[in-house]
Amino acid sequence: MKYLYSFVVLFVPWLVLSGKFDPVHVGMGVLCSSLVAYWCADLLFQDRATTLGNRLRQLIGFVGYMGWLLGQIIVANLHVFRVALSPRMNELLSPQMVEFDSKLEKEFSKFILANSITLTPGTVTVRVEGSRFLVHSLTAKLAEGLPGVMEKRIAKIFERTG
Repeated sequence: MKYLYSFVVLFVPWLVLSGKFDPVHVGMGVLCSSLVAYWCADLLFQDRATTLGNRLRQLIGFVGYMGWLLGQIIVANLHVFRVALSPRMNELLSPQMVEFDSKLEKEFSKFILANSITLTPGTVTVRVEGSRFLVHSLTAKLAEGLPGVMEKRIAKIFERTG
């Protein structure tokens, strides 16, 4: 069943994003989605006890999270842009390594957090060991927000079981 779920999660965005419904494109979508579902189903669906309803709730929550993350990426882009073009750039830059312990328990949640941090301009997840994250931050302002709201939003979507 996890392979079918994985296929659907991969194939539907393929159709929507490609916008082409001819046999060649749909066939390529089926082939690629099938291969990736076969290889990655264990990553996408680690918790086999999760019900279909809960998975749908997670999917809807994740779509909302992606919209929020896009907004955060734009805000961080503007911040980095302002720092880069500021005549006081040397004062504003304060590169630092930030370590924190995440409250997230599931590996997939930690994976989403690490990638979300890296997608946000000015921050890069350097290492994740267990619950310990090491993140490089370009400025003190960006470092202050780690892990912050991002971790809470991910926990709200993926950490609850019911």
